[in-house]
Amino acid sequence: MSLQTMRAFAKDLAAIRWYIAVSFALFFVGVAFGAGSEGLNAYLESQIAPMRGVAERLDATANPQVWMFLFIFINNFVKSLFVVFLGALFGLFPLFFLLTNGMILGYVAAVAGDSGANVFSLIVRGILPHGLLEITAILIAAAYGLKYGALVFAELVRAFRGGGSSASLKAFHGTFGRLIAFLFFALLVAAFIESTITYFLVRG
Repeated sequence: MSLQTMRAFAKDLAAIRWYIAVSFALFFVGVAFGAGSEGLNAYLESQIAPMRGVAERLDATANPQVWMFLFIFINNFVKSLFVVFLGALFGLFPLFFLLTNGMILGYVAAVAGDSGANVFSLIVRGILPHGLLEITAILIAAAYGLKYGALVFAELVRAFRGGGSSASLKAFHGTFGRLIAFLFFALLVAAFIESTITYFLVRG
């Protein structure tokens, strides 16, 4: 991203700062709920199991870190794009995504604590190195998805009332190129950190 593009992207983020705040709030509500609710354990386990299986298969390959890097990056980048563009469905998908992924993180931390693991060490060694960038990028994507849903809903209400099309939705579409570039590079770096630094910290 050029300096000019970065400045434009910073303005984009400032324009949706309340959606970013809501995105972070929903995620951490999910974390708290996942850590404290036992009623959803079976559901959360069903969400974690496929990823655990993939991690085991990648770990058994000749070059686990390379395959892990590729899988993490592609998985996160594709998911982030889905979160943005499926947000057009009134923001329902990013809302579900934020709460579910927050609950999974909270549940994993709670299970680790119950098993006697040092949760603080788990967070510092296993999440923070890559998570600061990865989680921030994905929550920003979710904020865009929420904003997209709100704009689409407003457009439909305007059309129902017989009003003309607003320029807001078209202008918002114009920000997608900068967002996608940010997500690509941020998640690429995060995947590299997770498959190298985090990998050695957790296994070392």
